[in-house]
Amino acid sequence: MFSDWDPTMAATPKTSSYLVKELTRPALVFDTYSYIHVPCDPDPNISHSPYGFGYGWGTDFEYSFSDSVTADKIGDTIHLTGNLNSANAVLIKATQAQRDGYYAGNVLALMGGALSLNNILEYFKRLSIGGNNYELRLDLTNRTVTFTWVDGSGKIQTQTVNYYITGSGIQFATPIVNGSQTITAINGLTYNPGNSTVTVTIGSQTGTITGAATPLKVDATAGSRWWNYGANNGYFWASGYGFHVNGVDDAYGIRNQTDTAKGGGTFYYLAYWPAYYSNPADRLSSIMLYTNSLGFASYHWAGFPPLYPSNGTTVFQNAGSDGNAPIPAGGAFDKTRQTLFNPAGYYVVQTGEKSYDMVLATDGRTWISWFWPQ
Repeated sequence: MFSDWDPTMAATPKTSSYLVKELTRPALVFDTYSYIHVPCDPDPNISHSPYGFGYGWGTDFEYSFSDSVTADKIGDTIHLTGNLNSANAVLIKATQAQRDGYYAGNVLALMGGALSLNNILEYFKRLSIGGNNYELRLDLTNRTVTFTWVDGSGKIQTQTVNYYITGSGIQFATPIVNGSQTITAINGLTYNPGNSTVTVTIGSQTGTITGAATPLKVDATAGSRWWNYGANNGYFWASGYGFHVNGVDDAYGIRNQTDTAKGGGTFYYLAYWPAYYSNPADRLSSIMLYTNSLGFASYHWAGFPPLYPSNGTTVFQNAGSDGNAPIPAGGAFDKTRQTLFNPAGYYVVQTGEKSYDMVLATDGRTWISWFWPQ
């Protein structure tokens, strides 16, 4: 097998033994640790899961043969349902040409095509195709692509679909539909370093993806929705990687911080807790994993509730240190709090029912992703 989970797995073949076993239903079991096991590895350093230790992405490596789909007429496809987490899986027989291509390095090359979007350093990636403009957000970790556009009445429309890598580009599990325009795949991704754009083919048309510092249309209430949800539910928003800056994930190394004032501890989440204090005031801190428990780091930073200026941004208000130990000057947390309280403010983008991205309004090249950990 090969995998598009990371470049090493895309270039290095791996094998696994498997067996068909009589359980409650006939089951296909992969009984050797392999690329199939990586997404459900409980260690987030391996699975890259944002959910902490013990879960991974909720996939499976023991599957029952599924009878809930129409029989495949070609005879090259097997549908499976995970025995533990009910994860859906599909096995499709590779052609000889595909098999040869995988061994020749095509998976890695195609990953490069998808990853070429990361050469555009701005968060907002603008696709122009067939007279329509879209904002495109490719989530390489969750394997989703999100299209956002403004409809004829001026309303923001968003559709998120899963994708997988094919022999020519990125295929969507379900199509993007915008009126008479249907988009099922993005092929032929070619990065143009001279102007930092990506040329793509969609159907029979050629389009261009460019970076933008501002969204197509600002969601002016997203910031207040984010803050109010945390305040009303009495808990914190979490970030597993801190700030992405100029193409670098975890640019400040927040995941590597330790809490020497408490004798150690390893990073678990960056946390922002709206209305943590009764004044009200918010708390920015790190959740650390200590010997037997999770807890706040010994250093924190306080902020007053954000402001929401007329340009649609969210501006965090600085209040000062409130921790039991001084913040290490110039360290990851120090850089994080300085960036968060930048007076330029943030464009806030709701990316899911309980997840938001915040993009620094200066040039669109600095952002942070938050999710609700409960």
